[in-house]
Amino acid sequence: MLRFLHTLSGILFYVLGATFFLAYLTFRNDIVPMWSAWWMQVADLPFGLVALLYGGLSLYLSVHGTNGKSKVLPWIIGVPLVLLFAGLLVFNFWQKASVL
Repeated sequence: MLRFLHTLSGILFYVLGATFFLAYLTFRNDIVPMWSAWWMQVADLPFGLVALLYGGLSLYLSVHGTNGKSKVLPWIIGVPLVLLFAGLLVFNFWQKASVL
């Protein structure tokens, strides 16, 4: 199950990353800038989630040995990644302060 999730998150990471790259290029060159800006604002959290999932699973699969099961290792890797994603959520939805 973890291998399948790792493969799926890897595919989604590269697909979303490529669309972000293309959206940035089209935005900077004034080719449909409205749609490019919309895509970069809408898909930033899914891209962040997929990136953290892919990175966390890559780290877990590379560190985890096949000889034994550790109950602490998923927590050591998962808790900082969940906190990082929570930080992304907070910064994404934080209301901008009005300038006087």
